[in-house]
Amino acid sequence: MPEPIDVEDLALEVGKANFRDERLNVRLRALVSAVATDPQRSLPGALDEAGLEAAYRFFSNVRVTPDAILTSHIEETRKRCQAEGDFLVLHDTTMFSYRHDGHRQGLGHARPSSKNPKQSFFAHFSLAVTAERTRRPLGVAAVKTWARGPTKTGTEYQRWEEQLRASSARLNGQRHAIHVMDREADDYQMFHALIRDGHRFVARALHDRHLASVEEKLRAHLSRVSATIECDAPLTRRGKKPNPIDAKIHPPRSARIAKLSVSAATVSLKRPARRAHFTNPPESLEINVVRVWEAAPPDGEAPVEWFLYTTEPIETPEEQLTVVEHYRARWTIEEYFKAIKTGCAFEKRQLQDYESIINLLATFAPIAYRMLLIRSEARRIPEAGAELVLSKDNIDVLCAHPRAKLCANPTTRDAYLAVAALGGHLKRNGDPGWQTLARGFERLETLTEGWVLARSEPASGHLPGLLLPSPSFRSVRD
Repeated sequence: MPEPIDVEDLALEVGKANFRDERLNVRLRALVSAVATDPQRSLPGALDEAGLEAAYRFFSNVRVTPDAILTSHIEETRKRCQAEGDFLVLHDTTMFSYRHDGHRQGLGHARPSSKNPKQSFFAHFSLAVTAERTRRPLGVAAVKTWARGPTKTGTEYQRWEEQLRASSARLNGQRHAIHVMDREADDYQMFHALIRDGHRFVARALHDRHLASVEEKLRAHLSRVSATIECDAPLTRRGKKPNPIDAKIHPPRSARIAKLSVSAATVSLKRPARRAHFTNPPESLEINVVRVWEAAPPDGEAPVEWFLYTTEPIETPEEQLTVVEHYRARWTIEEYFKAIKTGCAFEKRQLQDYESIINLLATFAPIAYRMLLIRSEARRIPEAGAELVLSKDNIDVLCAHPRAKLCANPTTRDAYLAVAALGGHLKRNGDPGWQTLARGFERLETLTEGWVLARSEPASGHLPGLLLPSPSFRSVRD
């Protein structure tokens, strides 16, 4: 299935036939086209006065909702998933926060007990990616947003199961979707319901649960199961978290290659005694568990240890390792959040009410997917031709630009670094971040627009100051 690398392709994918009123579809396509060209730019910077007024009307229109905005994109995501066979759906929640003295209507407050609690809302995303190790993004499957009120509702935990079921239904993926979730999703009742209804998942354990078959807890039981296979896994550097709770869950660490041991067992979990939100799950639940641990961490480093609940087979070492690889794909959704927050500068947006903000978020969701896709393709097949991720005009500009220094017959990796160079990236600094890439794409699109305009001018009427190719320049496409 086609993947929307080009901005106009993305605009057509997102705004096909979401609304009965075709004017709303046209407006959505125009918005995606304008904003995706430079995701970091403010709306007033990306749109002219008439377009800005139309955008504000669109986002505040009662007929416009996040689900409606995402309808066509999710359908195209479904088609890409169906072409894959098995695929992963990564689930996680992120918080968007704004100045504590802001006056955005309908938002809650993060950590209300603090001195200056920021205005905030939450979004739970479901992102489809390929099951093979490249984890190529396939698209957004579902988004759920909410703002916390002054009192707790006690229902936020339900979003994991709701999102899993919603994304599975939208992607027609009950047989082939493998849902990947972090520790917050550890819920006995949900595991029972998902297994009963035939859903597939990998979820990291949070609680050290009691077992039903023996007077023992899960972690002690698995600690006596011998390793069946070992693997190396790169760990990224993690700085110290300012919040004490986050610091305990995610202690600081240095970047390293960790040697991990893997074992697995099928266990029978005992139903927890506290049943505040239970319907009527059984007293015990049989489930597969894969343990992953670092037997010999470097001095001063906390060892890696995961307990992964799964419906996937675990009979062989290769099957166990596949479960581990599925869980490791979860990091992709963290990269997706960086694409939204940093690459698209979403927390700097100035809309003043919750309904408009979440409509804008739904518009940015496929744009962040496109940014993730471009970076993924450059890493997945670095030796492929640059035309896989950039248009001919983009490549022509990068070949001619003295800072980008794109060589003849460039690869996707060459193009990726050339775009980053326009954003100020230096090769010796490793892979570029989202902010640098966003600046690079902004500069590239501006130069490309001028390039196309100059090419359409008569030879004697070149626009002043435009970068034009030298006489010896030859396009890699010619």
